[in-house]
Amino acid sequence: MKSLVRLFFCLLLARLCILPVFAQDDQYKTEIDFSNSGRGWVFGLNVGVYYPGKGTAAYHNGSPQNVNNVNYVMSNYYWYQDIFYALGAHDSISVAGLPQNMHYKLAPRLGLYAQYSFIPEFALVIEFNYMKLKAYDAISFEVDPKSYATEPDLRFYPMHGVEERVYADIGLKRSFPKTDKLSWFVMGGLNVNSTKVKQCSFWVEDVEYSMINIYGDGTYIPNGNSQTYTVYQGGIGVGMFGGAGASLIFGNGIVLEPGITAHWLMVNLDGYQNMNPGVGAYVRFLF
Repeated sequence: MKSLVRLFFCLLLARLCILPVFAQDDQYKTEIDFSNSGRGWVFGLNVGVYYPGKGTAAYHNGSPQNVNNVNYVMSNYYWYQDIFYALGAHDSISVAGLPQNMHYKLAPRLGLYAQYSFIPEFALVIEFNYMKLKAYDAISFEVDPKSYATEPDLRFYPMHGVEERVYADIGLKRSFPKTDKLSWFVMGGLNVNSTKVKQCSFWVEDVEYSMINIYGDGTYIPNGNSQTYTVYQGGIGVGMFGGAGASLIFGNGIVLEPGITAHWLMVNLDGYQNMNPGVGAYVRFLF
């Protein structure tokens, strides 16, 4: 997927840089005229879906090297006892397996859009899109391990990670009018993103165990007065984006733009700050 995204950005950049070789007839110079001179602002709303690459989903899989890990929960005497009795164990319990291929689910995406046209075919675009990403998988426990050869008693329970992300994209848009009602476009530019981790947990018998350490150097004690802290995980990342779509022009200045967007970006999650792809589809309403 990463090589395809790189190729997409290279082709998009080449297309944005090349001006049309042949002049178009006047009847095709019909891209939306937002002002009498073809210049001006237009605003819109984005509604769509987004599917990020799975590279950062492993942040939520509870591995020992992660800042949020299963050992944090299992090393606490009281949480261990709660899980021990919830599993109906008699001797001991242990974590038998953690997710090895955790990935995000398709997420709704909502956003605001602004465009300033220098000429009808060329514009500056700025957009902000919000999404809540959810990663799901399972953790397994072995109950009362046996020293002799037998089938292990494995229990599987859900593991979830939730992030809120805001993508700010700023770039250029090149339009290619076809008729007075239809225009194709390509766009591309830079991305700045903000990520905030909202949840990183697993469940045992409907009880949630958060792997986010809110006790600092302290520890959880039931019915105690342990000091808790607000923990912020995430931060600002950067990258690039590209996309393509069609402008469907209706009366009264209303425009509908279905399109696709691809990102190649770094998300600021501790230990997972490599560049990763993401793709989305949307319908944009301009007015």
